[in-house]
Amino acid sequence: MTAPGVRRLGPDTAIATLVQSERADGRVVHVVPAGDDKAETLRLFAEVLHFPDYFGHNLDALWDCVRDVAARQDGPWSLIWDGARFFAAADPVTHDAIVDLLDDLARRHPAAHTIVVDR
Repeated sequence: MTAPGVRRLGPDTAIATLVQSERADGRVVHVVPAGDDKAETLRLFAEVLHFPDYFGHNLDALWDCVRDVAARQDGPWSLIWDGARFFAAADPVTHDAIVDLLDDLARRHPAAHTIVVDR
């Protein structure tokens, strides 16, 4: 069993293979691409995870909505944040905050795998 917390993968990661592996483990998989900036990244999280219309498009609202998504899951699931390396270069503060949020999510919700792909 893997220790809880966010898992970091490098630039050579093949997303299709990663998704296939997670699904083979019986997980529902959500892949959120990193955007070019904070606003686009938050929009993509909201779009992929089907956040409610009242999502506040800030990090506190991201935490609230991701936590709600985790609470609604019936079983094991994976949240993959893809393309984070380029976002980290553009906005390192927000990048680190999102990684911390995903780490906290995995620690609080053992059925959740959170994976950051730095490519």
